[in-house]
Amino acid sequence: MKQPFGPAAILTALALVMLFESATVAGVGRHDQTEAAYFELASAYESVGLIRGSTGYSGYLGSGTLVADDWVLTAGHVVDTAASLDFYIGGQRYQAADWIAHPQWDGNLGRGYDIALVHLDRAVGGVDPAERYYGYGEVGAVGTSVGFGRGGTGDLGTSTGAGTKRAGQNVVDSFDPRSGGRILTSDFDSPFGLGLPLDLEYMIAPGDSGGGLFLDSPAGPLLAGVHSFGAAYDGTLNSDYGDLSGHIRVAAFNDWIDAILGQAGSSAAGLVDLATGLAAVPQLSANSTSVAPEPNALILAWLAAACALSVARRRRE
Repeated sequence: MKQPFGPAAILTALALVMLFESATVAGVGRHDQTEAAYFELASAYESVGLIRGSTGYSGYLGSGTLVADDWVLTAGHVVDTAASLDFYIGGQRYQAADWIAHPQWDGNLGRGYDIALVHLDRAVGGVDPAERYYGYGEVGAVGTSVGFGRGGTGDLGTSTGAGTKRAGQNVVDSFDPRSGGRILTSDFDSPFGLGLPLDLEYMIAPGDSGGGLFLDSPAGPLLAGVHSFGAAYDGTLNSDYGDLSGHIRVAAFNDWIDAILGQAGSSAAGLVDLATGLAAVPQLSANSTSVAPEPNALILAWLAAACALSVARRRRE
């Protein structure tokens, strides 16, 4: 972890989608680890795929996780401007038949509603959907982040293009109480500093938007978060050591997800009406977990919510 910061510290946030660029590595790992280790870890998470979106004028990249045979969970800002979406998984391309962001997603990343569902034109074959986490014990656990974001190393930050799958690990340091507990946060610990980085310590980067944060369980990996934003107390958001990642807490939205997947059936018609009636999300207090977060990570989380972490609301054309 970088050295403690003063009251004049600047915090910035970035919606982690990327314009089309060459496919190289994904996500930022430790400078003293091989890229092969991060690629190998990613191979175990087959349910995470690449999203290619088009606004009608330009294209962009994001990530998403298969949560049912023909449904993908991603970030709200990945679908906002989309005129079309394609999902690549298991060596196949699937077109999106429809998509919907949570009805309370308004472009403000700090509120914690940056989540969406994409309905594919057909069922995905040969890939098992991810199982979701329904508990609230994420804080203090080791999370594995998977996505297709830009690559680089922690000492220099992002330096290469998005489009290739990679995964790494980080301790879930805290949940953000000012978002009603809907945002999970982790900071990118440095082997040079006071923190205790994991062997495959990792930070999400542009292109990782909508990718999955998984927790290990005896039954296998469970999807606990959706990649939403990055933040930097030094004012330079480049996914280097000390930066913070924000993930939408899946457990807070399982009722909404279950209702859409269960009631929409094989047709996406009427999703907007269905989702409008399912806007309520549990509000969590600071006492909802017994594991104490790292103090600096908690301060960063509060700052992230207090600042105007907003992107312009983008609507489907």
